[in-house]
Amino acid sequence: MHSHHSHSGDYVAHGVDPLDAMVAQARKMNFVTYCLTEHMPRIDPNYIYPEEREIGGGDDDQVLETLSSNFEKFLKHAQKIKNDSIEGETEIIIGTEIEGCDVSHINYAKKLLEEKKDVIKFCVGSVHHIYGIPIDFDQENWNTALKKAGNNLKQLIIDYFELQYKQLTSLQPLVVGHFDLFKLYLPKDLKINPLTGQVSDDESSVLASSISLINQWDELRDIVIRNLKYIRQYGGLIEINTSALRKKLPEPYPGEDLCELVKEYCDGRFVLSDDAHATSQVGVCYAEALNFIINVIKLDRIYYLTEYKNLSIKVEQMDINKFKNHKFWKALQ
Repeated sequence: MHSHHSHSGDYVAHGVDPLDAMVAQARKMNFVTYCLTEHMPRIDPNYIYPEEREIGGGDDDQVLETLSSNFEKFLKHAQKIKNDSIEGETEIIIGTEIEGCDVSHINYAKKLLEEKKDVIKFCVGSVHHIYGIPIDFDQENWNTALKKAGNNLKQLIIDYFELQYKQLTSLQPLVVGHFDLFKLYLPKDLKINPLTGQVSDDESSVLASSISLINQWDELRDIVIRNLKYIRQYGGLIEINTSALRKKLPEPYPGEDLCELVKEYCDGRFVLSDDAHATSQVGVCYAEALNFIINVIKLDRIYYLTEYKNLSIKVEQMDINKFKNHKFWKALQ
């Protein structure tokens, strides 16, 4: 019934369907709120993805220019969709997913959000890179990032959350995206020393996938709690992102262990997102997410965004009984 994070094939190289089709699907499914949040343009050729190089014919400067111009087109297109909306339809809110690649991108995001504040009403704060390496692109890049961390999984995750903290303190994103994205390519057979996090095959090693990584090391847990307390302090929200379920992970982002910390240190300020890149992904795995929300982490409320006629964004909350009994869920079955 809400999604605070989505993409389209019009403006993202790894997207599939046009923006108009994405919105039409959300309306068809009776979403209450659907947020359009294409990626902000990246400004460094080191962060260009392989599929994006094709649009520039191998010219990195052309790729970066295209990413920037596509973002401008997105904002105009999204505003037209919003202007053409009929009262009573799915509420469309325009945002953007900001890139916490490094400090330069965080600073650029701050400038961009200020320049486009009349159109961009909020941002989803995400970290997709560690040490300049994309950790959600493929297994090879994830493995490279682990090597860069000295083959120490604990260090990899700490550095992920430290970069997230830089983004949080600089930008205060209203929605914090896929909080534990680092788990996407975590190998099921990866063994580590449970005390140090170092990759190891000795007798004392354990499967990393068999333990609660967040609760395994006090140093890491304290860093996560620090981040969550800061999000609570400025009024941010944590998305329950179902793309993890779509990608066959057993839990959404974030998983149960992190959700319990969100409940304790961030007042359980969760919103729901599908992170869709295609019409087939709109509302994807929402039935599983509902079960997770009701029966696993047992929330008593869910948060969502709404935009007032004076164009200000407000954070609202819905009682969990009202949420789970909404007509949206019956139509989803």
